[in-house]
Amino acid sequence: MAEHPLADLRIKLKEANLLDKPTSKSWTKVIVLFTIVFGLCTVHLYLPLKFGLLLIPITALFATTLAMTGHEGVHSSACRSKLGNTSLAAIVFPLFAGFSMEYWREKHNMKHHAHPNVVNKDPDIQIWPFTLSQEEYQTSGPVRRFFQRNLQGWTFWPISLIVGHLMRLDGLKYIAMKPFKSKKNKRITKVWLLDLSLIFVHFALWIALPIFAGLSWQVTLGFYGLLWGLVGTFLTAIFIVGHAGRPIITEYDQNWRLQIETARRIKFGPIGSFFFVGLDYQIEHHMLPALSHFNLPKAAPLVKEYAEERGWEYQEMGFLQALWESTVHLHYAWKIPSLVLNEDGELSDPLQAENTTA
Repeated sequence: MAEHPLADLRIKLKEANLLDKPTSKSWTKVIVLFTIVFGLCTVHLYLPLKFGLLLIPITALFATTLAMTGHEGVHSSACRSKLGNTSLAAIVFPLFAGFSMEYWREKHNMKHHAHPNVVNKDPDIQIWPFTLSQEEYQTSGPVRRFFQRNLQGWTFWPISLIVGHLMRLDGLKYIAMKPFKSKKNKRITKVWLLDLSLIFVHFALWIALPIFAGLSWQVTLGFYGLLWGLVGTFLTAIFIVGHAGRPIITEYDQNWRLQIETARRIKFGPIGSFFFVGLDYQIEHHMLPALSHFNLPKAAPLVKEYAEERGWEYQEMGFLQALWESTVHLHYAWKIPSLVLNEDGELSDPLQAENTTA
């Protein structure tokens, strides 16, 4: 059996003591963020509406960061033990955010990470009615094509305000349908029951409890809708800069190059990196998804060296530049062809190849 292509890199990471998962740091960050978010939500109860509206983006920013720690738990990168990772993911995703960790594991871990930016395989580039490639544009209907040509770049960020709510809805649909789609012995699992139970508790704590305590249902639902709407926009900003504007792939032979060249690293200081929970190191995260985000900054030079030794593009840029390039890319994605990553490691446009052959 041939040696694993990441064997040398993992040896270097182990020698640098970067494969260890700092459980105490992970839980400390989660507890600190819970305290901050709870404190901010309490302050909202005593503020006049206009001051509450000014504060809510800050509350949403910390809520987004807390939600992102659940992403670590689902990747088993937060704690040394399986119980620790499952507990952290459960407390953050279904209980705090109302997001299904089962749905996220299948959509993100199993599909996106296995096939980043790959047509018909990566769910993150299948975002109806938008398109991220010329091929998808050509298979769309006339009304959708009009939208993709003229409107998708302008409407993307306003629509991002419903992303958080759609993620929650997709998770609920996944949980509801899983018993009917899974094999007999995997229909009702402990994790499924935990996921479902904690999502119900989420709605009880965020909506039923405040109304029962005397807060009007209009204020309760308004706060919940706006807070998690902004969380959706912040999550969109975090995820889009990691992959948008990088190559969309139809076929590939080199998976490790795929992980590197369909992502980008965002250059941040320690404060910005705190809020990204490791996804500013998107390339490193894709190469080593089980690596704690606390260790990604030290792993980055080793991963960059690994890529450059093989002649692969390791893209890195500042957050605002990445955000701008990603947004501009959305305006023109409908006419950008997806590429083939061939066995020689070369990226090519299949349409141009056909024209050349003809």
